[in-house]
Amino acid sequence: MSELVVGTAGHIDHGKTALITALTGVDCDRLAEERRRGMTIELGFAPWTLPSGREVSVVDVPGHERFIRTMAVGARSTDLALLCVAADDGIMPQTSEHAAILRLLRVRRAVVAVTKIDLAPERAPSVGESSLLLLRDLGVAATRWVGVSAPSRLGLDALAAAVDAELAEIQPPPDRGHPRLLVDRSFSQVGTGTVVTGVLDGGKLHLGEGVEAFPSRRRGRIQGLQRRGQAVTAAEPGGRLALALNGIAVKDVPRGSVIGLTGDATSSSHLDCLLHIPSLGARGVRQGMQLEVLCGTAAVPADVWLVGEERLAPGRSGYAQLHLHSPLWALPGDRLILRTPSPAAVVGGGVVLDAHPARHRRWARAPLDAWAQRERALAEAGGSGPVQLAVMEATSAPLGLTAKHAARLAGVPESAAITALAAALAGGRLQQVGLRFVAPERWQDLVELTKDELRQHHQSHPLDPGLPRRQLLQRLGFDSSPDGDSVIRRLEAEGVLEASGPVVKATGQEPASTPGAAVERISALLHQSGANPPTAAELRQAGMTREVGAYLIRQGEAIQLSGDLLMSAPAFHALESTLQDLLATSPEGVSVAAVRDHLHTSRRVAVPLLERLARSRVIERVGDLHRLRRPNL
Repeated sequence: MSELVVGTAGHIDHGKTALITALTGVDCDRLAEERRRGMTIELGFAPWTLPSGREVSVVDVPGHERFIRTMAVGARSTDLALLCVAADDGIMPQTSEHAAILRLLRVRRAVVAVTKIDLAPERAPSVGESSLLLLRDLGVAATRWVGVSAPSRLGLDALAAAVDAELAEIQPPPDRGHPRLLVDRSFSQVGTGTVVTGVLDGGKLHLGEGVEAFPSRRRGRIQGLQRRGQAVTAAEPGGRLALALNGIAVKDVPRGSVIGLTGDATSSSHLDCLLHIPSLGARGVRQGMQLEVLCGTAAVPADVWLVGEERLAPGRSGYAQLHLHSPLWALPGDRLILRTPSPAAVVGGGVVLDAHPARHRRWARAPLDAWAQRERALAEAGGSGPVQLAVMEATSAPLGLTAKHAARLAGVPESAAITALAAALAGGRLQQVGLRFVAPERWQDLVELTKDELRQHHQSHPLDPGLPRRQLLQRLGFDSSPDGDSVIRRLEAEGVLEASGPVVKATGQEPASTPGAAVERISALLHQSGANPPTAAELRQAGMTREVGAYLIRQGEAIQLSGDLLMSAPAFHALESTLQDLLATSPEGVSVAAVRDHLHTSRRVAVPLLERLARSRVIERVGDLHRLRRPNL
């Protein structure tokens, strides 16, 4: 069963940690420095069982402005926010900033806890109502406030009931078939090894499964799973989780890492996003501005490139591409926070529309329609995830995608992607080439590129029988796997090319029938040279090229003895016959010098001639001598 997460938010010293301790019995200030300073620095976590029996994880976040980044990490995985506002202070700067972060991360629901009610009971109603108004103005659904006092436990039961009622309205996190544990802590435990903790998003994990850490790409296996301190064999998405990992060191999984199934991670260097700049306390975002991007538990620098404008003002939304300085494992629908590193301040947030876009250099060509379609798909996404994004990923890929790859990029279950791709195939939005789904216009681009490559090769090498198929596939962007074979078969079926063994040519195309002057010169030179073929320099002077040599060999006029040693075919066959007669009369073998002298040639010819006969298993070498191969007895 999935577990939901309740996250605190609020100004420093407004009683968040004391309230959680009173509610759960767990002191989230686990660091000695936190206890000494009386403030939360790192994220704290506590299990909480509500009156209905529902089990949730509570995340305690720092309230001090210097630790706003840590707060955003905690809020990323929050299903319900618990906004703590002290009755004696009321709304303070970090209260507003935390509320804005909740809005940017699309935390949809919140409950207000008016803390320290025993210090200013007369202010509680106004503080509670103004806090609800702040949240509603930001688009966070909030209808309940409860006055509490942690030391006297006043109002705790009412607060637990309010939280329980709100959580009953929240759907559990969807299983999108791509589990990602967002690592917020990693440490080594004696007898266990590497342990990581975080919130599980996007899918299930099972004991014994192979996993991979991103971005270190270290691979290992899950040797232990714990939820709420209890060992389990499988974990649903949502809630806190601890993994014991075999094969991955602590240094390979610092905070900000992601643990996923082996081979499932995709690396993003650019992100197409829909950004929103809150009107409350924000300064706006400028073209080319360098910001810190908070995504999951990771934080990386990035340059912001806006679409069609130089500045995104407070209260505005707009499309942008983020150029990341370090890779992220992001999926469409992931929420981001944008923050200036100095002075530290949250300036906006957004949602990832495309995690693997091309780099947009000319904004006149920015794919605005595609972004709008992705935005609508994410807004309409149901419990199984935005499956239409799998179709969009395949449509936009120049070479198309397999169903498995499209599902990975879209972050949806493969079965759902297959269904959506099949519907698009039936509707003519996609074509299938082997296992790949390709947009018709993308396939036509590949057809035209194929024609161009074959035409250019024939023009440059008219004597060649065609272009090596491996070379064509590389130029198209494929390899020589079954994917490439499927492409060749489809092109051949459409009459674009003809395949013959390792080469392909345009349909109806034939090599030049009339040899050029260089071919005639080289052929004459080889025949004149006989058993003492020309040197590489002499061949080049006569006009030798790779194409001319290959043509003469195909036509049976020349034999290639070694890399740059070419001999006329009649001369070679005469030498071969003479050599075999010599070997037949010398059963113990002959030396290279004897072969050279008997054939009236040079060592330059004798050695490769003997090597060629040895590769053909006609002769064998015994010490320094060469003899006819004897049958095995």
